[in-house]
Amino acid sequence: MRQHCALATALLLLATCVFAEPAAPTPRPPLASETAAITILRATTDKSFADVIQELDFAITEHNYRITGRNTIGKALRKRGYEGFPDVEVILFCSVEQAREVLLLDPGYVALMPCKATVHEEGAQTVISLNLLPETHPDPRVVAFAQRVNGVMREILSFVLERPVP
Repeated sequence: MRQHCALATALLLLATCVFAEPAAPTPRPPLASETAAITILRATTDKSFADVIQELDFAITEHNYRITGRNTIGKALRKRGYEGFPDVEVILFCSVEQAREVLLLDPGYVALMPCKATVHEEGAQTVISLNLLPETHPDPRVVAFAQRVNGVMREILSFVLERPVP
């Protein structure tokens, strides 16, 4: 009799597991890194394109970032026959330590890396643009990370402009 009760109980548990409807997964709200727009910090200067590039390179490395890539778009377009196309350059840079830090907090946030600065000429002015990280995220540690990195981006731009950047 005991064997029949144990067998019936086991079958009942098995049937419950097999035929029960699975619990609906709790939807995960999108992270800020999946939905937030990029803010571009932009400024102009009377300095030459070459001087701005040189000063950006210096400021980036002085802040312990490594330049990981450089796209000389204006030069490439002129090489393809687009005469008179102004200088345009994209500088990609990263800190491996900061990448490690954010990977431990939210691996998806690293999609916003590496940091990026662009320089182009517009008339007699040289325009510098830097991407800022979104400062909205469900994890306050990621928000603090973004605010810290954005502060460094402002310091880099301030160095080139020789004036504070808000």
